[in-house]
Amino acid sequence: MKKSVWPVLSIILVFTLSISLLTGCGDISDYLDETEESFDSTSEETGQITEINSQGEPGTWLVILYQDGDDDVLERDIFLDLNEAEIVGSSDMVTIVTQLDRYDGAFDGDGDWTGTKRFLVQQDSDLESIASEELADLGETDMSDPQTLEAFVTWAISAYPAEHYALIMSDHGMGWLGGWTDPDPSDGDMSLSEIDGALSNIVTQTGIGQFDFFGFDACLMAQLETFSMLAPYAQYAVASEETEPAVGWAYASFLNALVENPAMSGADLARTVVNTYISEDYRITDDEARISFVEENYESGADLTAEQVAEDMSVDITLSAVDLSQIAALNEAMNQLAIVLTYVDQSSVAAARAYAQSYTSVFDKDIPDSFYDLGNFVEFVVDETGDSDVANAAQQVTNVLQQAVLAEKHGDQKPGSTGISFYYPNSELYEMTTDEEWVSYTSTADRFAAASLWDDFLVFHYMGKEMNTDSVDLSVLDPVSGTSTQDFSDAIAASAPETGATVEAPGSGDITVGEVTSTSYELPSYDTATISAEVSGTNIGYVFYYVSYYSEEDNSYLMADMEFLSSETSNEIGGTVFPDWGDDTTFAVSTDWSPTVYYLSDGYDEAFIYLEPEVYGATYEEDVYTLYGLYAPNGDESQQQEAMIKFDGNFEMKSFWVFTGQDGTGAPREATLEEGDTFTVYELWQDYNADNDEWEFYYYLGEILTFYGEPFTVVAYEAFAGTYEVGIAVEDYDGNYTESFTNITVTEN
Repeated sequence: MKKSVWPVLSIILVFTLSISLLTGCGDISDYLDETEESFDSTSEETGQITEINSQGEPGTWLVILYQDGDDDVLERDIFLDLNEAEIVGSSDMVTIVTQLDRYDGAFDGDGDWTGTKRFLVQQDSDLESIASEELADLGETDMSDPQTLEAFVTWAISAYPAEHYALIMSDHGMGWLGGWTDPDPSDGDMSLSEIDGALSNIVTQTGIGQFDFFGFDACLMAQLETFSMLAPYAQYAVASEETEPAVGWAYASFLNALVENPAMSGADLARTVVNTYISEDYRITDDEARISFVEENYESGADLTAEQVAEDMSVDITLSAVDLSQIAALNEAMNQLAIVLTYVDQSSVAAARAYAQSYTSVFDKDIPDSFYDLGNFVEFVVDETGDSDVANAAQQVTNVLQQAVLAEKHGDQKPGSTGISFYYPNSELYEMTTDEEWVSYTSTADRFAAASLWDDFLVFHYMGKEMNTDSVDLSVLDPVSGTSTQDFSDAIAASAPETGATVEAPGSGDITVGEVTSTSYELPSYDTATISAEVSGTNIGYVFYYVSYYSEEDNSYLMADMEFLSSETSNEIGGTVFPDWGDDTTFAVSTDWSPTVYYLSDGYDEAFIYLEPEVYGATYEEDVYTLYGLYAPNGDESQQQEAMIKFDGNFEMKSFWVFTGQDGTGAPREATLEEGDTFTVYELWQDYNADNDEWEFYYYLGEILTFYGEPFTVVAYEAFAGTYEVGIAVEDYDGNYTESFTNITVTEN
């Protein structure tokens, strides 16, 4: 039980986000030179396309795949996506081209080539090798550089002109922050504003007007901020509010539908991508491919049908098809809602944030979620404020949202999903994302900032700054004028905090947790005690019980367990369940505690773990727990990455996720564990800080487990003898905790 000698993260004092939003823009002409001779439209001096005939034969499609697989987690999945596209291949009416960048040191299939290649995708039934025509070997390129995106797409349009154009970008996604990381050569990423600039140059140089279809095959990109960026450049888009599983989109299915019916519109294609997601993925529907997939991801001997695998993988998914012509109207409706929200009690708005459907955070694991479903939020804000003007404005948002979302799919664990999310941070994260030297919300999602009052509302909500409604310019979303508009400095300045202003948290609560009592203060591990306390105050969100073990050797407390406590009655809005603590300012809570500790087993070794609860009010089967740790491919500590494991209510391992940044930050992506990979669990300790006379939480490295081909399993044991802190913790609407506890001694049996 001894702690590691080095602290990994201080929850209270340390916060770093290791993503660079200022990627280098290297000279791309060198690798363009390799393809110059094949296309007359390319200038020999600059490598840039000067004249492009973008109008192909009527009814033809060009599908452009930008596949950034230069990542140890994603390489194999994106490689398989290309192979799924080969199941269909190009036709006389549908041309499919790709630029695939591979990783050096992860997946070693198909000759283990690295670098970047372009292919004309041709039909082939082998999922393990690429049989398409290789058009160019570009060597190592920086797929996180917007110039690389611009060069490839303009080249593709020049080489294969069509009547209709579809662009799909695959890699890590981080919502309004962007994504598309590439560790070699630059270790950078592509911000939302950089993607915006690349798309502006593409449509200007090629003259295509708009893409008929745009897809983000990446996590967390179905946000109002990202769709606002896309609105000038595409007619229809598909993206996910939540993280995406490793299989990605069902390429063979939706591409086959397009090849069989090239007369389909961009809207038809968008709906098809959503409707085929997971359920018609080739790796699930094809018997041979599914056997291989099940062997990699389930216990040995599992014999699952396509329907069973699809159902199991769909519990927490989302995917949305959006009509981008409605995004201006949606912003306008959201702007009106933002205005009327300035006239209501701001704590009620914070309550809506606390309870609405949320999605995986790309920020520090100890900061509350900040990506929320828009439709579910407006339902909550109507309920929480009880204001008729808010209700009217919210109804208009709902009406336009329903027009904008052509199709959406979500799993049972994301019941409040309606298709589009948005950014609503708590006070701590809001202050962090106004820092131009770290990461600025408005500078990164700058086109959205110009069209929206939401960023202005946030500075009112947290700093009391009066909103300037004249700063809105919806024309930046227009397909004609918006494509040439890139200077959003006035909008950024309009929602900038005033110098010297301090952040206030309207969601903070004045909360008291009374003395925690127990029916027994000394009991054997097989017995049960009832824990009770009185809670009083304002802005009370969720209530938990927690248990930590006191280590006399370290003079510290090791977190052992935590769980939601339910109110006597719970409410539900749009499928999202939340507690109702009643109208009284004081109420009692209680729970039974059976002394139990949990370990994670790899089949040989075990590690003490703390499972963090994620879902309130769900049935036992729908519970979700998270365990954080460090992932190392093949046990190589030099390549360690932050990771998390998701478990269901039966403590069965459901998915494994890896983050691109440090401290659980950056873009998440589901990973497939390979034999020899290791997972070092994080233990959460509470240490006494003599400098400020406070107890503070820190994560420390625990035991190392190895993946031997079978899923990790959770093992429950009767708690070992010793002193346990058993307490009640109350979270307010801003994510702050107030606790009270008592000590209980677990005796030797």
